[in-house]
Amino acid sequence: MSLFDFDKLSRPSAKKAPIDPIELFRTAPALAATPNDLWQGQSKALELWHQQRTKKDVLISLHTGAGKTIVGLLAAQSLVNEGLARVLYVCATNDLVIQTSREIDSRLGFAHTTRRGGEFSNNLYSTGQGFCLTNYQALFNSRSVFRKDLKPEAIIFDDAHVAEKIIRDSYTVKITKDDHPTAYNRIIGLLRPHFEALHRIDYFDRIVAGTSSYSVVAAPPNAVVALGRDRSLLGAIKEAESIDGTIGFAFGHLADHLDKCAVFISQHAIEICPPFLPSKRVLFLSDPDIRRLYLSATLTSEVDFCRAFGRRPAETIEPVSDAGIGERLIVPADPNFLKNAGSKESRPEAVARLLASHQKLLISTPTYGSARKYSDFAQPPRTDEFSTKLDEFRNRTTAGVFVLVGRVDGIDLPHATCRVMLTDGLPMGFSLSEYYLYDFLEMRNSFAAKLANRITQMFGRTNRGRNDYSVIFIADHRFVNWLSTPRNIALLPELLRKQILLGRSLVDQFKIDDIQKFPPLVQQVIGRDSGWLKYYQDSISGLDIEEEQRQQAAENDELLTIAALAEADFAAHMWDGNAAQARTSLGEIVDKIVVADRRLAGWYNIQLGHTFELENDHEAAAKQYNQGKARIHHLLALPTPTSLISAAQRQTPKNLFHGRLLEIFENDIRIQNDRIAKADRQIIPLFDATASPNQHEAALRAFGELLGFEASRPEQETDNESTLDVLWNASATREALLFELKTGKKAGQAINKEDVGQGFNHIEWMTNKFPEIKSLGLIFVAPAAACTKEASPSEQMWVAGLDIFRNLFDETFQMLNALQRMNPLERYAEIEALTTRAEWQPAAIFAKLRGNRLSDVKKS
Repeated sequence: MSLFDFDKLSRPSAKKAPIDPIELFRTAPALAATPNDLWQGQSKALELWHQQRTKKDVLISLHTGAGKTIVGLLAAQSLVNEGLARVLYVCATNDLVIQTSREIDSRLGFAHTTRRGGEFSNNLYSTGQGFCLTNYQALFNSRSVFRKDLKPEAIIFDDAHVAEKIIRDSYTVKITKDDHPTAYNRIIGLLRPHFEALHRIDYFDRIVAGTSSYSVVAAPPNAVVALGRDRSLLGAIKEAESIDGTIGFAFGHLADHLDKCAVFISQHAIEICPPFLPSKRVLFLSDPDIRRLYLSATLTSEVDFCRAFGRRPAETIEPVSDAGIGERLIVPADPNFLKNAGSKESRPEAVARLLASHQKLLISTPTYGSARKYSDFAQPPRTDEFSTKLDEFRNRTTAGVFVLVGRVDGIDLPHATCRVMLTDGLPMGFSLSEYYLYDFLEMRNSFAAKLANRITQMFGRTNRGRNDYSVIFIADHRFVNWLSTPRNIALLPELLRKQILLGRSLVDQFKIDDIQKFPPLVQQVIGRDSGWLKYYQDSISGLDIEEEQRQQAAENDELLTIAALAEADFAAHMWDGNAAQARTSLGEIVDKIVVADRRLAGWYNIQLGHTFELENDHEAAAKQYNQGKARIHHLLALPTPTSLISAAQRQTPKNLFHGRLLEIFENDIRIQNDRIAKADRQIIPLFDATASPNQHEAALRAFGELLGFEASRPEQETDNESTLDVLWNASATREALLFELKTGKKAGQAINKEDVGQGFNHIEWMTNKFPEIKSLGLIFVAPAAACTKEASPSEQMWVAGLDIFRNLFDETFQMLNALQRMNPLERYAEIEALTTRAEWQPAAIFAKLRGNRLSDVKKS
């Protein structure tokens, strides 16, 4: 028993608690871990937030490790002191709720409540005397207690940069074969007839059996609508819920909207979720009476934020600060380097075993399957022992391993707690829907911002501040490729971009090809070798990708952000049961987004088809699916029309050009006009000198599609396989045209030695990638038909100005207008004849566009 009971002492008359968060920090009790001062970035962020604290949606963005949690806690207490009745502080996980509560007790001393495990720790939140710490799942599940009398007046969303996945999980029903075998098999049985009707039953059965090269398939929208309306899907989910009550947390959101959802099937599980989050119909994200403050690590893209919260922030506070900017050596430990692994193990575990014998090592993998290769010397902890095992690893003073699976945030291992990390796999595929969209539909550009965000957070686990340093090994080929692609790393924070380039340069210069060199490299870096420190300081500021690449990434990202907002509008209208309005929301962006990610545009076409299915307009739905198929070349499970076939649809296309013209002229004159005008809008930016390189490339691809080629942008659509701008591929004749756009060159600027070297890389890639396709040639599209004397071009290289392309454009549209003036029978006969004529074949088109052979215009 204490000798002095301070609670019995009288106090002066109470004065009002401070509302200014900086003043609040100054008056906080002096505890063992209370910081002496706020960092400059923290202080500036709080000052700016206080000036606009009544705004509803404010984002504070600070570097990882720059102390955003202290900022958020001071803001939370400030709102309580202001008199807001109930203030919530939302963490990503229960572990972080515990960790944040400890931080409050040891550093700030604020009275607060925690809500986890279905229980409040006290009544301070309900009585308005303190804020409440809880997790995203507790807030966003369909049975959330934070309603009515417990509805918050303000919410602080910590780790807002990872919120999209967590909120999406709250709107996803997952039926697993192991835990819910009866329900799983029942849903499989419900779907089989629909795949059988599409003549895709063998493909579906192989997915379910696990014998297909693809592991996830999406149910066709007409099947989802049918099973949603006859309530058979509802019954199967209820069956699973009867043995697993946790399913109800998400099911409560979806029960009345199953016909508007997407269904994904694998060998082990079925996921049911909305294709886009209905954020604008979520109480805590849409209520105008709730103040929302978002705390985030530095965001270079708003795409995922908009997908999570359905809006852009009303105000973004991003103070300049070097807190959280630590030193990293990022080593691309690609298997190609590891020629002397000296082990029968696959190479990543050989690297991990070697590193773990010398240092504490954090291994990060996206799935438990990918973690299995380390099982003989490192096991990921069970969920119920995660915090205990992590603390044991933190406190360990000798070499050892901790395996982190499917998490990129929420744990901190600063300074000596861990300085070495190995990443084995891109942080992607955390759900069936994510796997399907990224790996099957290959929506690389659409997911680039998400991956950039996750990678930034992943690399921050072992590097938490200005005076921290760490070494990170990338032991996965796809990960190394992703980090070698300029359009991807352009989305990363500037310092992280530079550190990636520095690591790649170091490996190249040292010619590291033996994993035995890794431990001494690590020891020199973390041992603070003077040579390493000088190399880092001398090199880091001079590295970066080209400004044009950063600009192109920024243009794509802005388009994708606009698209994310359209997705939120679409989802809201679908949730309201207004399919027509939903269609309008997505229809306004679907053709524009092709520039940034054509496969995302194809996915939008599928969702637009879904809206028509809800209205029983199967013909209109089929047209959307067909357009989706054209944009996603291997889409395997989409319904096709069985009635109302037009005269154009009864024609059998002889080649892609024939099919493209039939598509343009399959309907009435109004729709024909729209389609011709649309083609004109897509291609005409090619001749606009003020358009960006990104717009020029998208326009040239659209031109190729109109002419019946399988047109693509390899640099944008492959994982660092090629930097070729545009490829026109004619599969019927097995011929291809390659284009490298140099439209940004000034008048009179010649194709130079570097351009020609790039051209040789393109030709080599084409030969290796498509050995069965004959390359007709590579055309440099540039203002001047000239080549510098230092360059040594191939005979396959040509140079042409945009005026030549304009001539073919005019000729093409004159042909379209002439076809439109004919009656239908004449038109279809002429289309068939025209598309077989020599002048419209790939070789003739190449001859029209190629301009001058590059070697013929070489300067003497």
